Amino acid sequence: MSLSIKGHDYVRSDREFTDISRPLIFWNITYRCNLKCIHCYINAIQGLSRDELTTEEVLRVVDDAHELRTPLLIISGGEPLIREDITEVMKRASDYGIKVSLSTNGTLITRDWALKLKELNVQYVGISIDSPVPEIHDKIRGGVQGAWDLAIRGGIKNVMEVGIPVGIRTTVTKLNIDHAPEVVELAHRLGISRVAFYHLVPSGRGGRGGIINLLPSPEQLLRFLVRLIDTARKYPDVEVLTVDNPADGGVVASLLASSDEGEFMGKLRLVSRMGACSAGRKVMSIYPPNGDVYPCQFFNDKPMGNVRRERLTEIWLRPRVNTELVIRLRERNYGDSPCMRCPYLRYCGGCRVRAEVLNGDVWSMDPLCTMNSLLRLWRLGEVDLRPWQVRVMREFEESLGINGN
Repeated sequence: MSLSIKGHDYVRSDREFTDISRPLIFWNITYRCNLKCIHCYINAIQGLSRDELTTEEVLRVVDDAHELRTPLLIISGGEPLIREDITEVMKRASDYGIKVSLSTNGTLITRDWALKLKELNVQYVGISIDSPVPEIHDKIRGGVQGAWDLAIRGGIKNVMEVGIPVGIRTTVTKLNIDHAPEVVELAHRLGISRVAFYHLVPSGRGGRGGIINLLPSPEQLLRFLVRLIDTARKYPDVEVLTVDNPADGGVVASLLASSDEGEFMGKLRLVSRMGACSAGRKVMSIYPPNGDVYPCQFFNDKPMGNVRRERLTEIWLRPRVNTELVIRLRERNYGDSPCMRCPYLRYCGGCRVRAEVLNGDVWSMDPLCTMNSLLRLWRLGEVDLRPWQVRVMREFEESLGINGN
């Protein structure tokens, strides 16, 4: 989440931007989309949408979000700009003082749309760019030729010209993982101040089918992270972060980018508020077809309730469906999972969805844990660590009962 939304004073304060009493909401407000991305976690569709919430229903959700003191509403889809009443939703939220962020493929943002978003006080627009190479981006976006040009020369250009903060969102797969530094370089050239790399979570079209084959290996992801740290140092004007793999940006990046243990622990203190898995604790997700509410946008087979049958406030504060799951997420109670023995649990927690899909156990260790990958590559001699970093790795190794030999 951009510091332009949280405020830069947040970094220096002890306050939480979101917590259980004021959750952030990811709202996939429509299934409809003009693209067909191969990694789509919501199975977005072209043409007529399935049983979406009515205008009256979505506005009632905004009313409830205000009652929950939600600080930020991240509106996504599908492609949110396809929904006919999207401006009414944004205006209602803005009138309540709820900050609104838009997650979009950028292809539909004309100059007029950009001006409208500015008028509606949209705080931030995240636009998906999956590669600096147009042909690769278009392939990932469902083979829609020209999608890259529309997003770059249309959406990003128009949003920047009206003065709304804009960032690039890139979903990391085997198809584009080697191009990460070039994505940051592209942002630098365009004058974009933020790039977020999203780890692929196997959900929706990114679920149990062939798309799992596009998941990079744990070792690939660690090497990606090391390169990303070097790239971020090269372009200090671009805020670079990773999303949906709590171990890497939160723990491993802090470890590798710190000069000593004191700096490392200082970064972890910030991570304990800004990072870690927030599913069901600080965030929730609302899906469009029937109003199901989930702990996060990827836990889309475990609803907490439904806004057509219950108030959003009741669903969040007293979930009656998948109650045990939500309680354990909030308590970070993963049973006998190795994660429970990890000294960095409070800064991470792993991805529970990825653990369930790839391991068959929602509480198991995240199979893409980059801390574990770092340990393996260090043991193989592929990563050089300073003495204090070696001590950290050995403590991690011992806590999980791993035989390092």
